[in-house]
Amino acid sequence: MTTTSKTRAPAERGVSPTSARRQGGQGALGTRGHGVFLAAEVLLAVLVAALAVAVKGHPGPLPGDVGATLDLQHALLPHQALTALVDSVSTINWPQPSAVALVAIVLVLLVSRRWLDALFGVLTAVLGDLSSYLLNEVVQRPRPNGYGVHVLRHITNYFSFPSGHVVHAFAFFGFLLFLSVRSWSLPAGRLRSAQVWSWALWAIRVVLIALIVLMGPSRVLEGEHWPSDVVGGALTGAFWLVLGAHLYPWAQRRWPRPRHRPS
Repeated sequence: MTTTSKTRAPAERGVSPTSARRQGGQGALGTRGHGVFLAAEVLLAVLVAALAVAVKGHPGPLPGDVGATLDLQHALLPHQALTALVDSVSTINWPQPSAVALVAIVLVLLVSRRWLDALFGVLTAVLGDLSSYLLNEVVQRPRPNGYGVHVLRHITNYFSFPSGHVVHAFAFFGFLLFLSVRSWSLPAGRLRSAQVWSWALWAIRVVLIALIVLMGPSRVLEGEHWPSDVVGGALTGAFWLVLGAHLYPWAQRRWPRPRHRPS
């Protein structure tokens, strides 16, 4: 009798044995995913701290910095069109253009009633930029100078480590890329509208990937950062990207997006 009552318990509660097993599996996956997230964040934080300590102790170029910089500049600088293309990637992440882009993107998200997307986008951008500034002030690495490196613009009001451009690209543009896959579903309606949105969405993803991938090389090409600054920026930005991508689904379940009711 005891065995029979235990077997029927899930059904008596309105939950089938299959659903119970599925929920248990989802719980296990959630726990495992949380563990992976914590491990990734700890690893990123340790790598950023280790690189910051190394740069603080040796403010000059680290092994490989000079060679990689000269190789990139010698390969691309003779080609003006290619250099202008890569250089344009840096332009969008200077303080004023990046602020304008951030406000414009957030406004689009708000008009689209994607409140959570706008909130998390702002948080990842602000936290990334703030951590970049704090690291910059603590490490105080001089900008590249000498060693045969071509410097496009001599920056005196901001130190070199980490690359703020790269931090912003990985944190903010990376999170937008995550949203484009996770949250920006195709609109219901005619097939033609869905196809147009699908192409537009892929175009947005390509632009975001290009900005993320090319931001680091563009900073080295301009002689304004060492490659190790770029690595530090990528690790710092990735820390906030992973944090945002992990917390967003939880917030989305807690505060679901309001849906329009058909008139």
